[in-house]
Amino acid sequence: MKKEIFRNRWLPVGTVLLALSSATVPASAAQRVLSDFTSRQGAWCAVFSDEGVDCVASYYGGPDCAGGGFSFTFPQFWTDPKSGITAGIDALGQLDDFGTTVDGTISENLLPSGLADVKVIVHSSNALTRAFDAAFEPVFGYTFGEVLDGAEPTLGEALMQVTFTNTAPAAPLPDFNQLLICPAPGQALEVFSMRARASGPLRAAFGVPEGTPGRLEVTQTGLIGTSALVNPHSRLAVDAFPAEKAIVRATGR
Repeated sequence: MKKEIFRNRWLPVGTVLLALSSATVPASAAQRVLSDFTSRQGAWCAVFSDEGVDCVASYYGGPDCAGGGFSFTFPQFWTDPKSGITAGIDALGQLDDFGTTVDGTISENLLPSGLADVKVIVHSSNALTRAFDAAFEPVFGYTFGEVLDGAEPTLGEALMQVTFTNTAPAAPLPDFNQLLICPAPGQALEVFSMRARASGPLRAAFGVPEGTPGRLEVTQTGLIGTSALVNPHSRLAVDAFPAEKAIVRATGR
């Protein structure tokens, strides 16, 4: 069985969501166009040394990275530690043209420090969606490789939030992987969340006949900024992801 092949192999240890009601924007917030964020994803080229990523040598110039280095897609994977299910969601439609559409908002607030607090809300439709068990065998939908070989893509809907501090209001927004791996002074990830759903075929590894109708529901909430402020012995301090569910179920035969 083919495994997934991506330029981004980052898999959040915890994982993520925010409810639709959280998508409200303060009236005082300045608004930016969504492309200020989406156009930057995959644009950062990580340069590696013997010690790992060389943040000083890394640069913006992707996704081709003609000057060397390696670009990443936006994070694809969301894991449920209880069920062992990992959901793969191409929320920005970076893998191929499956008719993925993306809309949303960016709000930006000036902080007393002079930094900017940025909230990005992204709603995706027709996003390539699939899920794997703990052995990374597909249990829902078809892998990207299988789709390239002619399998029907399973497409779903997703709502994502990314909240972070940036260097200043109106400053260029970061590639997510740069923000995570090599944040500039003043940049910090605060919230990373995902809610997604899709209907599609279950796979034999799920323990049902291949092609049985099924459904995937994903709810992931990462409170990265808050986890650094709470009691160090609390659950949130140990795991910044209080909600991390990826549920696959059969809906009929």
